Amino acid sequence: MLANISQIFKKLYLYIAIWAEDFKRAGRKYDLVDVGFGSILLASLSALLFMISEISISSKEINALLSARDSHLFSFVALCLEIFGSNDYALRGGFLALHCVNMLLMYNLSRLYLKKPSDSLLLMALYALLPATNLSAILLYKSGFILFALLLICYFQMRFSRPPYISIFVFGLLDLAFSAVFVALCAFAIKKRKTKTFVASILGFGLNMFLYEESIGGIPKAYCLDLLGSIAMLFSPFLFLYYVYTLYAAVARRKEDSLMVYIATSGLILMILLSLRQKVDITQFTPLLLVGFPVLAFGFFSDIRLRLKQFKRRFRIRMSFIIATLLLETLLLFGNKITYIFSSKPNFAYPYYVAKDLANELKSRNILAIKTQDSSLSLRLGFYGVGMGSGACLYEKKPKGYRSERISIEYFGVSVASYFLVRHSGCRV
Repeated sequence: MLANISQIFKKLYLYIAIWAEDFKRAGRKYDLVDVGFGSILLASLSALLFMISEISISSKEINALLSARDSHLFSFVALCLEIFGSNDYALRGGFLALHCVNMLLMYNLSRLYLKKPSDSLLLMALYALLPATNLSAILLYKSGFILFALLLICYFQMRFSRPPYISIFVFGLLDLAFSAVFVALCAFAIKKRKTKTFVASILGFGLNMFLYEESIGGIPKAYCLDLLGSIAMLFSPFLFLYYVYTLYAAVARRKEDSLMVYIATSGLILMILLSLRQKVDITQFTPLLLVGFPVLAFGFFSDIRLRLKQFKRRFRIRMSFIIATLLLETLLLFGNKITYIFSSKPNFAYPYYVAKDLANELKSRNILAIKTQDSSLSLRLGFYGVGMGSGACLYEKKPKGYRSERISIEYFGVSVASYFLVRHSGCRV
């Protein structure tokens, strides 16, 4: 028995060694484009680390973390917090590391798909600027894990000219978003005339919908418009329109049979169909569009290279406008605190502010336990080391009958939140 097991492991080791040697021989040498990609990755990493230092854990994130609604995702987060302690870098560092891996996969995928190596640099610069990419890199959403699986599938298919069927079916049973992968595999099977693959894909799609889909009954409620608006903001409106055009060109004009193109197209169609009757979790399905992003770069360079010299200038102006819009949106995302200079009203990122600054202010006043009127705020403060307890109370409005200390949270000299601290064991909230 032991001899048989030993023989199996020896064969397995031999197969892995042969595969590794083939992979090494088929590899390429590093070039200046790789250096350029490294610079883009470093810039993206630096910007995201800055953003992590600015934001706090939100009420939604702390509630999800404590209730462990998504056990796989938050088990990973809990492990990071246990190893590195309760802080923002431990909370979001794992997602940031996954973002770096996803960028590496996207870059390698683009080197295989695009005509010139230098084309990959524009793609990676645009990818690093996308709001969808940056939000999935630092917020507690499972989109980064879904994107990793999709990029791995597409890279394998592009690298070895065949889909990784086992990986597709394993990943396909982990989340609803992978239903689009089965649809894409169906289209791929029809194009390649693979009956067994087609039947298996239909069964996989049915099983995925059975496991994860809720009721789709009722009347249309125009969620489709909300969905398209959300996608447009995550991709930048004009860039999203051009991306849809390039997907259409890849499918209808060039008739590509790449699994990457099928996944992106199927994902967009499936999202629209589901949104006709119900709200769609945009964080689940955005990776389906992100994985097809090399198609956009391919379309851009094809369009500009096919044009006559006198028509290239107008096209470059249009594309410069699209990229400038994306850059402006990204700058607004990273520098959103600047909006408080013009108005003290909460902006779109307000749910991710205040808590860390308030906790630091309380700790500077030797307050490590406090009662608050807002239970969500209490949980957020607890994450930063200010637990629940008697001896002090925190109010949003100045209380009557108690001597209070005003705590003001300011950004760029503008007060965005005010609280009143009462140091009294008998205070109530």
